[in-house]
Amino acid sequence: MTSLAYYSKTIGTLAWTAAAADHAAVRRARELLPGIPHLEVGGATDLPEDLRTPRTILVDRPERRTFGRCPGTQGHLCCNYLTVDLYVGCTLGCSYCIMQSYLRDKTIVVQVDDGEAIEQIRAVARLHPGRTVRVGTGEVGDSLLYDPLFDLSRPFIVGLADLPTVRFELKTKTGYVDHLLDVENPGGAVIAFSLNPPEVTQREEGYAASLEERLAAAERVLDAGYGVAFHFDPMIRIERWREAYGDIVARLGAFRDRDVAWISMGTMRFPRPLEPYLHGTSYEAHEFVRSRDGKMRYLQPLRAEMYRTVRSALDRTLPGVPVYLCMESASMWRNVYNTASGGQLRAVRDVLRPVTIQDVVGVDR
Repeated sequence: MTSLAYYSKTIGTLAWTAAAADHAAVRRARELLPGIPHLEVGGATDLPEDLRTPRTILVDRPERRTFGRCPGTQGHLCCNYLTVDLYVGCTLGCSYCIMQSYLRDKTIVVQVDDGEAIEQIRAVARLHPGRTVRVGTGEVGDSLLYDPLFDLSRPFIVGLADLPTVRFELKTKTGYVDHLLDVENPGGAVIAFSLNPPEVTQREEGYAASLEERLAAAERVLDAGYGVAFHFDPMIRIERWREAYGDIVARLGAFRDRDVAWISMGTMRFPRPLEPYLHGTSYEAHEFVRSRDGKMRYLQPLRAEMYRTVRSALDRTLPGVPVYLCMESASMWRNVYNTASGGQLRAVRDVLRPVTIQDVVGVDR
């Protein structure tokens, strides 16, 4: 499905606050969506109650900062990712999405930025010369689902392109990349694709692009000069999971000599408030246990088995590409990486801006 076809199917009203009325993103969206109701409101709280649904997109120019640090999760290692909240909310409809527990049935909010966040990222890079700065927009919404409509990623890509240590990441489950292919110099920008077996995508990932569409999009952005990343997250312990995830890794062999910046792995996890939304999923009957951060996860031996299996396959298929764990404990890191080489661990350490990884796995600087 093209982006405009998706918008015509899922957007009922385009609204904006008075503070954002003169922003280029609003003008662009109004031109691309002439056939749906348009509405200006004084502020975000002035939106009529009957329009506070996911079928309404509200463009706002917030006073609070949109730039910060990934909140991580208590008692688990964090990759020290920095975030910019441009798109808040998502309508792809993934059954496992944690945002359902706190953003369900809420308006999709687009937070325009006038360059403040770009300057803040540049300041971080100046304070930490020689260290990789990873920052992205996929924390509370898909980075590219609505980007063809509002084009908010382009200023960040262009505005950070001259900084070799900054890797600005756009995470997506779509193939909506074509509007960014004409950027003359993407610099260190990375477009990242979440990956799951086709049976998981078809049943649990709503309107998300197919695996084939995501991999084809990855080829296009590489040809345009971007780096790519892949996220196996959440990995779900379906029947024949070894073969299913192994097939994906084998397909990544096509990227062996390309700029693959990093790969992450994380297994299915969720807070208790999300549990009611999991009824009817293909993993409803799986056994989960409460972890130290209060989230439900697979038993630790089962998670470790999945991580070791996929990491081993990735090391063979894409040697030298850093592979790290998302929201896992120090003991899990030791369990999964106890057979890794020093070179592999240093690569992971460098990607994570070496704050915790060397303490966990004992890599010397």
